[in-house]
Amino acid sequence: MKIISKIILSLLLTINLALNLYAQGYICAVGGGSEDYGDWSDAPYSWVVQKSDSGKIIILGVSSATEWLPTYFMSFGADTAYNKTISTIAAANLQETYNELITAKAIFLRGGDQWDYIRLWKGTKVDSAINFVFQNGGVIAGTSAGAAVLGDIDFSAQSGSAYPDEALQNPFYSRMKFENNFLNLIPNVLFDTHFTERARHGRLIAMIYNQHYSSSRDLIGAGIDDRTAICISPDGIGEVMGSGAVSIFYKDDLTKYSPITNGKYTIENLRSHLLTNGWKYDFINNEISIIPESAKDVDPNRVWFYPQTDFYLTGSNNLTLQLNNLTAFLSENNNSKILVISHPGFSNSLTTITDYLSANSYNYDVLNITTSNLNDAADAGKINQATCFIFAGDSLNVLSYLNQPVGLVNAAFYNQLAQQIPIFFFGNPGKIAGHHFIGNTDTDLYAGYRGKMTINEGLFIFPELIFQPLLFDNSDYYENRMSSVLWGMMRNRKRIGIYLNGNDRIKIESLENTISGTVQTPYIIVDARETTKVDSSTYRASGSIGPRQVVGMNDIRFSLTNYPDIKYLIELGEFDNLTEVEDDKSSLTPNEFILNQNYPNPFNPSTTISFSIPTLPSSSPLRKGRNEEGFVTLIVYDILGRKIATLLNEEINPGFYEVEFNGSNFSSGIYFYKLSTPNYSETKSMVLLK
Repeated sequence: MKIISKIILSLLLTINLALNLYAQGYICAVGGGSEDYGDWSDAPYSWVVQKSDSGKIIILGVSSATEWLPTYFMSFGADTAYNKTISTIAAANLQETYNELITAKAIFLRGGDQWDYIRLWKGTKVDSAINFVFQNGGVIAGTSAGAAVLGDIDFSAQSGSAYPDEALQNPFYSRMKFENNFLNLIPNVLFDTHFTERARHGRLIAMIYNQHYSSSRDLIGAGIDDRTAICISPDGIGEVMGSGAVSIFYKDDLTKYSPITNGKYTIENLRSHLLTNGWKYDFINNEISIIPESAKDVDPNRVWFYPQTDFYLTGSNNLTLQLNNLTAFLSENNNSKILVISHPGFSNSLTTITDYLSANSYNYDVLNITTSNLNDAADAGKINQATCFIFAGDSLNVLSYLNQPVGLVNAAFYNQLAQQIPIFFFGNPGKIAGHHFIGNTDTDLYAGYRGKMTINEGLFIFPELIFQPLLFDNSDYYENRMSSVLWGMMRNRKRIGIYLNGNDRIKIESLENTISGTVQTPYIIVDARETTKVDSSTYRASGSIGPRQVVGMNDIRFSLTNYPDIKYLIELGEFDNLTEVEDDKSSLTPNEFILNQNYPNPFNPSTTISFSIPTLPSSSPLRKGRNEEGFVTLIVYDILGRKIATLLNEEINPGFYEVEFNGSNFSSGIYFYKLSTPNYSETKSMVLLK
């Protein structure tokens, strides 16, 4: 019994230590969007008041603000709430500023530009005061930019906002700047905001990938929708509140990365959970802790429906720019008798295709689908004679008339599918390749937010598919297009979703059951074969005809690549290969000096320090001899500035490096590590806790 008691006591002490290291206070990260009485914001903002014991709330920003938020907080019972503007480093370093802030029970960071907060407050008494309030059981909350700085590593926006298409094309491009030494409130978490509204799923995925290679950190990415919050207690449990979803991304044992080489890279099976109102997530154990009763069961063993024939999908409606993709399709398939399938009203645009076919001496015909010709024997004959099909048009519902259960034309089309006749889709018509497609994504800016997207019957060519092209074509429709795939998969229990952009194309092969692409922006595959629970928002905004069309789903996988010769194996849910080159960090050449925060921190007894040494251009005056940087040193000092360990003292080549520091022979406390080269030096602190 004594042994068992000691084991239990040891376990409890370990758990308690983990909780204490994780957090002392509360966090409420809000994805942005305007608040209002009696609306989505009541739940998270009243939570802030409740967890701060209805005490003082100070609302921080770098510019003046209205009295709206102070009044709003006090309506929930806050003793007092007021705005405070801190717009200079000098003001942020005043002792009186620190003395004032530490009297707060909650500190709320307004929206704006997170780089302003980082550049003006990092390392100042404001930074220290916020941490003091947090470590003493208070609440730290923020919205938009204010939420973006609440993680362990922050997207700093130092060079401006990183756009999702650019981030996907190059996860290391110049705007992908990060801060790892400001606030550091939630260990190993990176927050992103305005998530579905600005189609930032690809951006956050690229950020996680970036940090895997740049800092040897596999972060938890938490993307928070506007008008949505995740409120995290000291035990690490975060509850989702509000109108949208919080999307969690992280690398697990099934996730594989390839390094970026000549602009090409692959991410396979990045794990994700989409959490709507009432779902709870455990950030310590990295798992869903509560799924509300509103969620519905999904049978992961339901029957699969694979592609019936080979078909091409393209990323935009620009017919002229897609002719190169059409050429590739025709060169790979029997083009002896081409049938262009369209509809009346699209004839003027269709000339782009027919002129191209005529100019290149292809043998083709045109079939315009209407309700009146579905039983036309001559049109059925056109279908039966075709060796390949081309779909083009702007009315997907009319093109989908082919799915009707009766008619000579319909019967001929599905007979040709059974004969493996290949199909090329120009842009949006590719959406009808699935059993279902999502409509009204490109006409109403707020369709997804106001419940106006529609579910429509497609052609059943690949029944498991929900497809969305034009993902980054127009930012006005980002939310609709990003929501469409996930909402369509949830509503119709589909396993495969695909996002495509621009003049890119993908090919889906039926005999091999594979997906491959020739793309500039990596195409994104969403795989829901492991999903067992689904949910959706019940929030209705003003002017809505239904709830906001965002979803909750557990255990989905995101995979993406821009390698043309890599194929996604639909039956296995993985790529046939990650890359044509060896998966080695050395193939990535850093373009800047980076000294990363050690991980883990605090640590006992060992921690890893990672850094990068760049290759300087030949024209740089900093190049020195046979090695640009000469000797590199990495030295550890104690709090009195005494050197206690030299971890590195040698000439090294440009690249990414990791060095382990073992503190077994040292006492608990704060230590400093300094990286130095002839042209660069930086120092960071770390905590040894035994």
